[in-house]
This record gives sequence, structure tokens and C-alpha cells, in this order.
Amino acid sequence: MNENNNLNGSVLGNVTDGGIPPLSPAPNLTNQVGGIETLNGPVPSEAPTPEPIPAGPVNPTPVAPEPIVNPASNMESNGMPTPPSVPPIEPTPMPSTESPMQPDLGMPEPLPVTPEPAYTNPNSIGNNVGSMPGFESSSNIGTTPPISFEPEKQPVKKTNKMVFIIIILVVLAGVGFGTFYVLNYTDLLNNKVAKISIQPKNLEVNLGDELSKNNNDYATVTGTDISSCGVDTSNVDTSKVGEYKYTITCGETHREGTVTVVDNTVLEVALKTVYKSLNDEIEAREFAEVEDTSLTYEFVDEEAVKALLSGEPGTQTVKIRVTNANGKSTEVDGTLVILEYAVKGFITCNSKSSIVNGYKASVVVSERFGIADINGANSNDFANIAYEEHIFTFTDQNEYNKLLEDYQTNNTLTIDNITAGDIKFDDTNMTITFTETKDQKAVETQFGKENIAKYSTIKSHFETTLGYICTYKKAETTTPSTGSTTSSTQN
Repeated sequence: MNENNNLNGSVLGNVTDGGIPPLSPAPNLTNQVGGIETLNGPVPSEAPTPEPIPAGPVNPTPVAPEPIVNPASNMESNGMPTPPSVPPIEPTPMPSTESPMQPDLGMPEPLPVTPEPAYTNPNSIGNNVGSMPGFESSSNIGTTPPISFEPEKQPVKKTNKMVFIIIILVVLAGVGFGTFYVLNYTDLLNNKVAKISIQPKNLEVNLGDELSKNNNDYATVTGTDISSCGVDTSNVDTSKVGEYKYTITCGETHREGTVTVVDNTVLEVALKTVYKSLNDEIEAREFAEVEDTSLTYEFVDEEAVKALLSGEPGTQTVKIRVTNANGKSTEVDGTLVILEYAVKGFITCNSKSSIVNGYKASVVVSERFGIADINGANSNDFANIAYEEHIFTFTDQNEYNKLLEDYQTNNTLTIDNITAGDIKFDDTNMTITFTETKDQKAVETQFGKENIAKYSTIKSHFETTLGYICTYKKAETTTPSTGSTTSSTQN
């Protein structure tokens, strides 16, 4: 079979006088029916007689357009040249045959056919007869090249695995960051759960006080009931001044607060009067009425106190600073009596108890006189120093507390028309003691000079005449180097 299966198309030539284009010789067609190729034979040498052409103008008979085929080469498939000119002939209809295998020597009658698409698959050029012509012949120059509607096959690009892995990692990182942000900085997932907020309070408590058991004293809580929260104060020691941490926990939320233990208590110091002779030595601790090793005593101006002892006899007030173990200190006034003679002791005479007008209390008047050997050994003379005390004992706690509050507010107190500068309170026994210092002239005027001349006259006058009960107590002597004290009682 001839490899060139292209159909020979109509030869481009001049139109005859009758307007009918000359027909080219019958193409050498190769038909394929049922997989068997048949070759149409050449046009028989005896051509049918052409019909006469009318003398006048005749409208050409419409002829169905033939399929566009490639122009035939001037050479037949057998290599023989085609005659240069062939008289035009009328197409002879091709008779219908029962078998497509039988050749028809006549020209085929035009049949209505569906026009082929004006494109040709380049892969089928040369294989399918009757397909769209290509550019095999120079006679095709000027014609529209076939257009392919088949999508172009793009070369498959190889995916870079490393780029793919990087993209996956970036996506995972973005998802992770988004999840973290949503969980920690938004309420998107917890919009139905109330957020617990705890605002701790910084507390201040006094030394030795008990801590509060009310949770509201420790923090302000929102989002839950504070009564369901727990407060841990196990690290707080109220027996020592300092700053401590406590923890309040509500569910899984906990916060720390601060408890500061301070010493706001009033430092109460009980002092006693100290008697010294001229040029004696003295220490501040000698003024403590009760020995307490947790307290320290010191003179505010020690040099000034020493100067008093080298001066004139008399009663002096000295400033003493008292400090406790927590560092809290206070300044108090101490009474220093400077005697011309050394005091051996004191005789104290107490009156009988009497009712105090306007109070649920009783009072005892106590007169105390200093004794010294002025006129010789064991002369027991009046040492020119005396004290008068009024001791009020209360049976009503409210009355006692009220008087104590008045004194702390006004720093002075008057009971039963008696006012004194030196006042002592005894909470245990509910007693208030007024003390007044008297010099020799005041005592001689009140009791008589002859009645207070010496120890024996004083005792006789108060016990026999006034009905008092008198006792004698040797004066406390202090050795500055050791600080030891001794005392005794004499009747």
C-alpha cells in the first residue's frame, strides 16, 4: 500500500465559460472497510459523453462542498506524470453497491456529510485518510493552519521534598502558636467558665496577737465564693517582729500576701525611787521596780546624772530609756533622791482602809520616812525625806478601766479630790497608787517636828495616836559592779 495516503484534491485552474470548474481526474483513493484496504481503480478510458452546455448564461448547479484534501502532486503514486489538461466532465453519481469491496468506475454522487472539525491531531497525520491536510505540499501555502483544541501536555515538574517539608513545619508552627494564643490570651474556649481573680491584702498585726480566721481579711476574690478558698498562714510567727508570707488558694489559682508583725504595744515600765548619798555611784537598772531581763535600762544623759550626785542634796528627776527585746523603746522619768546622809531604811505607817466617795473602792493612806544615822552611830534620825501615798483598791472592773483610760488620754488623774503626778496602776489587784514626795518642812508642818525627830517618835505617834500600823524596811543597797541587791525588814 502506498505510504502517501493523502487525497488528491481539485486542481486549481480556470473556470470554464459555463461557470463550472473543470474536474480533475478521479483521485486515487484508498478505502478502509472492516480493516481491509481497497484501492479505487483509475478512471476508465471511456468517459461518459458530457451534456451540452446551454448557449445563454446558466446558473451553476449547486454542488455539495467536497471535503478539503491536500492538493495532489503532479505525480501519480506509480510515478507517472498526470496529463496536464483534462476536459471537464460532469460528475457521474456513484452507484450504490451492496459490497463496499466492489470498485465503482463512476464518479461518486455527492452525499450530505457532516463536516469534519477543522483541526487535525498531529499524532494521526499520515495515518487517517480523509483527515485535515497538513503542510506536506507547497500548494498548501496561504491556507489556514489547523488549530488543535487538545490541551497541551505540560511537562511534569518534580516537587522539591525539602520545600515541602519546610512548608509543613511552618504550617504546624502556625497552628501551634495559634492554639497557644487562644488558650492563654482569649476566652474563646472558656467563655462559659468564670475567671478567678485574687487580690491579696498586706496585713499588719500587733506582736502577740492572733491571726484572723476570716478569709475576707486576707484578699478580695472575684469569680468564686471566697469562703471556698483556703488561707495558709503557717509561716507567720506573731511572737516575733518581722515580715512573713501567707498564701490564699481558690481552686487552681493561688496568690501570696504579706503579714507584718509590729510591736505597737505601749511599753509599760514600773520604776521606783532611788536614794543616794552625795558622790555615790548609780546605775539606770536600779530604778526598775521589777527585775526583767528582757528589758534594758540606760540614762538618756548619764553625765548629767553623775553631776547631780556631786551637787546639792534633794530630789531630782532623771531620764531613763527602756528597751525591750524587740527593739521597741520608751523614755520614762525616774526619781533620784540625793541625801546628805546615807539612808539606812524606811519606816512605813499605813492607815486603816476607808470607803472612797463616788466609787466602788477603798483607800489606804501610807506615810513613809527615811532613817539615817545623822547624830552618831545607830542614832536612827529622820533623814529629812518622806513620801505620802494613797492606795485605791477597786472592786468594779469597769470603774478601774475607765480611770485607766482617762489617765492614758489626759496624763493626769484625780480621785476623791486628790491629784498626784506619780501614779501607778496594778491591773492584777486593780489598785491605783498616788505618790507625793514631801520635804522636811512639809512633814514637820503636817505632823509636828517632835513627832518625826527619829524612828522611835515616828512609830509611837502613828501607831498610838493615829492608829496606823508601822513597819520598817532597810534600804536597798546596790553594788554597781555586780548589780546584786539585798533587802530586809525591821519592826
